[in-house]
Amino acid sequence: MKKLLFYMPAIMFTLFYGIVALSGFSAISPIVAVWLLLWFISGFLLNKSYFWGSLLGALPAIHLVYMGTQETGQIFSETPIGIVVLVFYVICGYLVYRKNTKLSNKL
Repeated sequence: MKKLLFYMPAIMFTLFYGIVALSGFSAISPIVAVWLLLWFISGFLLNKSYFWGSLLGALPAIHLVYMGTQETGQIFSETPIGIVVLVFYVICGYLVYRKNTKLSNKL
């Protein structure tokens, strides 16, 4: 169950963008495919106990925060979502790092 936690943003955004794509409201931007790929790679690396995998997950979150600062006529700002995802990946990276240091100190 814990290993699935690292994939939560990727799963949630895949479901959201999948529903949007299937409903036909709008076309999905290619940058979204890159975001999803980065989130799945990040989940895989965190799952393999590489704490720096959180950096790959933080990149799309930083882009979301940046896009929220731009005035593009969006209905809602992406900044709060980006901050939540960024904090999520920072915490996940910290927890994996702490787990690795505790394991290496026991040896």
